[in-house]
Amino acid sequence: NSGAASRGTSLLALVFEVGIQQGGRIESHGCHISAESGKYISLMWQALLLPCAHPEPTSSQPGGGKHCVTATVRLTPARIYAGTAIAVAAASAAVIPAGPTARQQSPGAVRAALRALRLDNDMAALLAHGALADAAADVLAQAVAVDSARGRTATADLDWRRVRRSTLAALVSDDIPFLLWARLLHEASHRYVLAARRVLSPPLARALTHPASLAATKALLSQIVYESATAVAYLGLQAYMRGGGAAEAWAEVRAKFWRVWVDGLAFFSATYLVVFALPHYSMQVVVDNIASLVFNMYLSHVSHRKRGPPVPHSNSFCPR
Repeated sequence: NSGAASRGTSLLALVFEVGIQQGGRIESHGCHISAESGKYISLMWQALLLPCAHPEPTSSQPGGGKHCVTATVRLTPARIYAGTAIAVAAASAAVIPAGPTARQQSPGAVRAALRALRLDNDMAALLAHGALADAAADVLAQAVAVDSARGRTATADLDWRRVRRSTLAALVSDDIPFLLWARLLHEASHRYVLAARRVLSPPLARALTHPASLAATKALLSQIVYESATAVAYLGLQAYMRGGGAAEAWAEVRAKFWRVWVDGLAFFSATYLVVFALPHYSMQVVVDNIASLVFNMYLSHVSHRKRGPPVPHSNSFCPR
């Protein structure tokens, strides 16, 4: 049924279909569907993004209600690493901003149309790229857990509900806010440069408006303000969406925030210098999405680790 594939999230599904391994299978309700059938990606993203990908009737509910059955994807860590790397690379190449004359320079009608679509839907493309990176981060975190416990060739039964939860938490706490934050800093820096050149002496203005100075200032503000807020939001949302309620979310933040913030300081200090040194706003978002993929693997591990007394870094990836 070709309509099943089109009902999935088309952009993300297409990207993942490029990178997924051949011969993989998805097993649900006793049905084995080969990757060659073309339904793999559609089903995977429905399980990720829809509240119930495979509702089935159950006699335990009045009136023959339905319950959700989570699909189990037969993959190995090695194949997951390769598939996600190709998928993220392809998505990044698709959303990298182009020059102002890109539409005229693009050879071929199809490529020109795709480039025009990308340029006309800048925010949507960047958010889609961020969502893909968020999903890949949790998938990779689960793959690392299997890899460390049983090796790269072991079967990895991924928890797609956890992937969906982590993706939504990252979108709300980081991807959408960073789009606004980066644009705010980008526009504010232009106003600052103009004001500094009018008011300050030329040597001082050149020093304070140098790209390296601007990048360092943006990085410092992002670490103090932005990273603090996004860490609280991510940890709280993860706990809340697991069904813990507001009290559990706050307890999770209190127990894990400081460690996450310190680790984020170490990771993003250099990362933000690179991100904010880029002149193009959209490129800043793309590079941040890729860097956040790595850090979100760590966040997924921490958020699904049971709370306890503060301990050094643990190598166990144990979902709650």
